[in-house]
Amino acid sequence: MATEELSFDQRQWVFEAIDILEDSSLKEISKLRIESSQRKFYRIFCENKKNYILMDVPSGIEESIDAFSNKSEFFLASDVKVPKVLARNDNLCLLIVEDFGDKLFQFNLSEENSDELYKSAIDQLIRIQDLDLDSKVFKSFDEIIMVQNWSMFENSFLNDLLGIKPSSEINLKLKNKYNLICKELNSQVKVICHYDFECRNLIFLDSGETGVLDFQDAMIGSIGLDLSSLFKDLYFFWSDEKINNWYQYFLDNSPIAKENDITLRSLTKVIDYCSLQRQFRILGKLSEVYFQLGRTNRLKDFPILMEYLKKTSRKYSELDEIDSLISPLLILFNKKVDELI
Repeated sequence: MATEELSFDQRQWVFEAIDILEDSSLKEISKLRIESSQRKFYRIFCENKKNYILMDVPSGIEESIDAFSNKSEFFLASDVKVPKVLARNDNLCLLIVEDFGDKLFQFNLSEENSDELYKSAIDQLIRIQDLDLDSKVFKSFDEIIMVQNWSMFENSFLNDLLGIKPSSEINLKLKNKYNLICKELNSQVKVICHYDFECRNLIFLDSGETGVLDFQDAMIGSIGLDLSSLFKDLYFFWSDEKINNWYQYFLDNSPIAKENDITLRSLTKVIDYCSLQRQFRILGKLSEVYFQLGRTNRLKDFPILMEYLKKTSRKYSELDEIDSLISPLLILFNKKVDELI
C-alpha cells in the first residue's frame, strides 16, 4: 500500500471516509502520475472493487481544496463532465473524488480515433464556454495575471535557467512582443476557461463523452485560451487540414462563436495569439517547477515550446521578430540541458 507519504491522521481519515462512502473496506492505495504542481494523486481500491481518487493538496498553495470543490460544484450543476467531490478534510488537505478511469487522451489518442476524441473534447469545451461568467467563482485572466506570467518567464526561464539578465536587449524586445500579444488577448471574446485544456487533463469516458480533470485554475478569459492548449499540444502534432476541420467543427457548434461572427480566419488568429502567451507562461512555469521540485522529466518539453513560439510568430509581421529572438535561446538551452539532467 503506497501510503508512506501520507501521515497517520491522513491514512486514518481515508479509511473512515471509504467506510462511510461504500460500507466497504479499503483494499489498497497506489500513487498516480507526478504533476507539474505540489499536489499528489492516489487511486483508492475498495474491497467491493469500486475505485476513487485521493488528492493531497498542501495548504498555502493556489491550487486549493476550495477552488477545486467550488468549481466542481459549479460545473456539475451545468452538466460539465468533471469528477464529483465525495469527501473532503480541509485540516488534512485531502479530497476524495470520483475516479474517471485511465483513458487519458495523452495515452490513447491515435490517427484512427483523433476525430472522435477531439470532437468530444470540443463539445465539452463549448459547454464550458456557454456558462455564465460568475466572478464570485472565477477570477479573470487580467493584466495582473499576464504580468505575473511574464515575470515567471523572465525570472525562472530567462534569468535563472539561461542566465539572461532582465536588462538585456533580448529580454526587453521579447517583453515588448509579449505585451503586444497580451493587448490582443484583452480585446478577445471572454468565456469561462479551464486554463489547461490539454490531453493530460482530458479523459475518454465510457459514455463517449470527454471527462475534464484539473480544473481548479479555471477563470474568465479569452475564447482562444482553451482552444490553444487543446490544439497547440506538446504531445501530438496533426496536419493543418485536420486542425482546420476541428476549428470549423467548433465554429459550427459554438453559440458564442456564432453570436460574435467569428470566422475561421479570425479564430485562427485568436488561437495563435493565445498559444503564444501560453507558451511564454509554460516555459516560465516549467522552469519554476524544475527549480522548486526538481522535475527534470519536463525539460524535454522546452524545445517543443520554443519551436511553437518560433513557428507561430512567423505568421504575423508584428510578431515575427520573436522567431529570431527565440532561436539563440533554443541553442543556449540545448547546450545547458546536459548540465541540468
